[in-house]
Amino acid sequence: MNKTKKLTQGAMMLAIVGALILIDRMIAYMFTELIVLLIPVVIIMYSTMHSLKDGVLLSVGMAIISFILGSLNYTYLIYVPVSIATGLIYAYGVRRNFDKRTLLFMAIATYVVGELIATFTVYPLLGIPLTQQLEEYKLAFNEMSSFSGMNYGEILASAGLDLSNLLFIVYIVATIIMGAMEGLLIHILSIFLLKRFKIRDLGQSSLWDIKPNPTLAYAAMLCLMSLTFIRRLEPNGFLYNTVVILAILSSVVLMYYGYLFVMLFGVVVLHKNIGTFFILLSFFIPVLLMSLVIFGFLYGAGPLRNYLELKLQQQNRTQ
Repeated sequence: MNKTKKLTQGAMMLAIVGALILIDRMIAYMFTELIVLLIPVVIIMYSTMHSLKDGVLLSVGMAIISFILGSLNYTYLIYVPVSIATGLIYAYGVRRNFDKRTLLFMAIATYVVGELIATFTVYPLLGIPLTQQLEEYKLAFNEMSSFSGMNYGEILASAGLDLSNLLFIVYIVATIIMGAMEGLLIHILSIFLLKRFKIRDLGQSSLWDIKPNPTLAYAAMLCLMSLTFIRRLEPNGFLYNTVVILAILSSVVLMYYGYLFVMLFGVVVLHKNIGTFFILLSFFIPVLLMSLVIFGFLYGAGPLRNYLELKLQQQNRTQ
């Protein structure tokens, strides 16, 4: 009976994924990214319910269905293997009772490595070399400069930054960040669905539980400040590229801490969820991103975190 139930569940999951791929194909692959994110979650759920070996068998079936029904679309060819690897590695961690931080790291690391492998090996094999993509981005950047009436290329050059080299670095960093975000989404969806279907309760966590690292905050700010000395470095040299990469990653870290502070400030101090509104607004008002970097440093270094803790203590005393 258990074997019959297992086979039935596996067949249903394959059928649902296959149907979604066919629908995606009929609407010109508009939801491919969503399906690619769904595949590892399905594998995680099935592997947790039964065994990792069963999850491997389901993964093979999903790979075959995705490649055939997806008409060998390059997105499926690239990201389905990454999704399957993420799902199996995450399922292994769940079955071994790893803590949520380890599970999150496993999901992010697997997806980031997969994204980088695709960028440097799979994309060129499919006739989409990285140089071609960078040229398209450079053309779009120049068109944006013409539309705004400002020559961003000259502005970057005056700051000691080469446009072509900067686009390459930004592309790689953006690829890493995108992989990290997708790994995070898989982690969140897996925790929610595993609990929702009563398969495994991995516990709950809140934004308050994410404690900042003061050392990381100071190191990130130092990396950002190092940009003031970039004119003294050899353009496109190893040290030059290292400084730019570290500065970009540092800005992401500090903005992340800044988002955490804004969301917690809204809940703890204002008792309103202003975080989501502020995040959306920052996409349209770039100056807010600079304020997030400052907030992020002060929150990561300690002062703003201590301020929120003091507010919570005061609220607890009055209750």
